[in-house]
Amino acid sequence: MSNELSTNFAGTDMAAAMGFSEAEAGPSGPSIPRLSQMQSPIMAEGLDEDGELEEKVVVPLGAFKLKDVNGNEVYSRSATLRLFAQRQQWTQWDSAASKMNKTVMASVLKGDLKDTRGTFNLGRPNKYIKDWNAVDEDTKALMRSIKNTKVLFGKVTLGKTTDSTGATVKGYEEEIDFVMDVKNNDSKKSLDAAMKGITSKKLLPIEHTIKLSSQKETMPTGNMYATIVAVLGSQKDMYEGDQATLRSFVDYVDYANDYVLSEWKKLNKPDVAIDPSILDAIVQVEEIPF
Repeated sequence: MSNELSTNFAGTDMAAAMGFSEAEAGPSGPSIPRLSQMQSPIMAEGLDEDGELEEKVVVPLGAFKLKDVNGNEVYSRSATLRLFAQRQQWTQWDSAASKMNKTVMASVLKGDLKDTRGTFNLGRPNKYIKDWNAVDEDTKALMRSIKNTKVLFGKVTLGKTTDSTGATVKGYEEEIDFVMDVKNNDSKKSLDAAMKGITSKKLLPIEHTIKLSSQKETMPTGNMYATIVAVLGSQKDMYEGDQATLRSFVDYVDYANDYVLSEWKKLNKPDVAIDPSILDAIVQVEEIPF
């Protein structure tokens, strides 16, 4: 039997031609456990020594939360990273739609980056502003709502892990893939300093660990928030499988960017009207026998 049909199409192209495209089945994209830092503690009621109810902190402000691909969440006061990749993007929370608008991920935040709103840079002015006081209030509000987000990809080793009740959870002792969004400026500066320390040793970030802890800060309103404190850990050899892990992170970035570009394209469809006479001419040409 000839295999000519199979050699003329490749993978999903053949499936699409046959009408069995994976897109029709609504596949989910690549999924990576997500690491984040708690910006409010988790409290629980308990009994004190006198049998009276009292609120106790079971997960402190600044703890690190890992949400795995199955939706399970665990918490740890510390985390140790090996970084494989980083990207940057503009993000903006749309409270009305309960969704996060974002641009494509890029190595640097320069130029016009397409976004899920169908604009560039989420509408943020793409130029250096010399005089902030000369900017109108609407533009100021827009710029404040758009965050410069550092997206980190790597492997994390957590410290003692607990659930939201404070109970110890097992099964998270080994290195785990993660993606993490970092928006706080002090946190980003601390991470950048740690990464510069690694590159100064002529090493790749993957060859050295970074230890994370937290620092509590107070806003003018009196509310508390946490920032990341990053310090150098120890040098590590690259492991078998690290290259495949890096490839999976790059695939994740490509998939996420394809989604952003598709949303941008949906909102930027050209509104072109075809003249009926031109359409009629096309039909007539197709009917000419050769």
